[in-house]
Amino acid sequence: MRNIIYLTLLATMGAEAVGLDVAVTSRSVSEPMAIEGFTNEWDGDLHKGDIAWTRNRLDIGVRQGAWRIGYTQRYDYTLKFNNETADLYYRSENDLPEPAGDVPVRLDAWHMRAQGVKLSWQWTSGGFFVEPAVSLLSGWQFQDGSLNGFLRNENGDLSGQAELDYRYSQDLLLDHQFDRPSGRGVAVDLLLGWEGEERGANLEIQDLYGRMWWRDAPYTRGTFNTVSRNNPGVVRLDPAFSGVRDIEDYQQRLSTYMLGNYWQDQGDWRWSVDAEYFLDRLWVRPGVSLTQVPGNPYLGHELRDRQWLLGVADDDQRWHAQLGSDDWDLAEARSLTVQLGYRYVW
Repeated sequence: MRNIIYLTLLATMGAEAVGLDVAVTSRSVSEPMAIEGFTNEWDGDLHKGDIAWTRNRLDIGVRQGAWRIGYTQRYDYTLKFNNETADLYYRSENDLPEPAGDVPVRLDAWHMRAQGVKLSWQWTSGGFFVEPAVSLLSGWQFQDGSLNGFLRNENGDLSGQAELDYRYSQDLLLDHQFDRPSGRGVAVDLLLGWEGEERGANLEIQDLYGRMWWRDAPYTRGTFNTVSRNNPGVVRLDPAFSGVRDIEDYQQRLSTYMLGNYWQDQGDWRWSVDAEYFLDRLWVRPGVSLTQVPGNPYLGHELRDRQWLLGVADDDQRWHAQLGSDDWDLAEARSLTVQLGYRYVW
């Protein structure tokens, strides 16, 4: 089916110039600690925060006229939790004393890794353009689950329970053994924009609609209850579990992600404001480029996470690169942006 779509598209493109483009993007945020420590046994300093997420894309495509067809690969991971859960897990990983009082536990995990074919078509009128895109995806990794409950410190012992509703391609909690599921899905993106002689704006909506259907996906539902470990004063997150494990078909929803941009030329300068909206949060990045300097050097600052961004690009946007971090030592970064792109026309 995909080969038929590809051949039909090439037949309708005509004899216009052909362009090849390659883009790599990575955006990661970890509020409670440095990204490296968050993915490596929580061995850094703990901060306030209740989300951690990463969105990573590799896109390779061919454009002719209004049409573009290409290959896309994506890796997305999102964790949402409360501060008490982050503190509890941090104490467990670092063998620290247990917290005092009641501890509400809340954790939502979402993950997907997929690849596929991406098809888009651009409509233009004057300085306006609209470009919808459809990705047909094949997935091989996913997580989608929640853990909600409480713990209570009574005379130096932690007691409590939590409800688990968890679906996955690999069981990271209870070592459920099974054949890995396969996933098929679709994602719809939309790009809107306008460009004048001295200013322009665009809005990109990723996963405006997105679903993955996993066949024979394993799941675990049940209750965690604390049990005595005869080790008072140390947090142990290995309570007893009672529930059910099985497999069933599952529909996973993709979260909408939005990027907006406004720019305006003023002499040798280009002033810009980027806005990013995801997980009910807004990140805003004012910036400036020197348009009369080779490489059009760019400097931006993201206000929420205090991330500095440096970028370069050629005059025709045939290539661009950008790196952003909230710490000059990337190992300590809690907000990280990487973008690379290249376009060739013949």
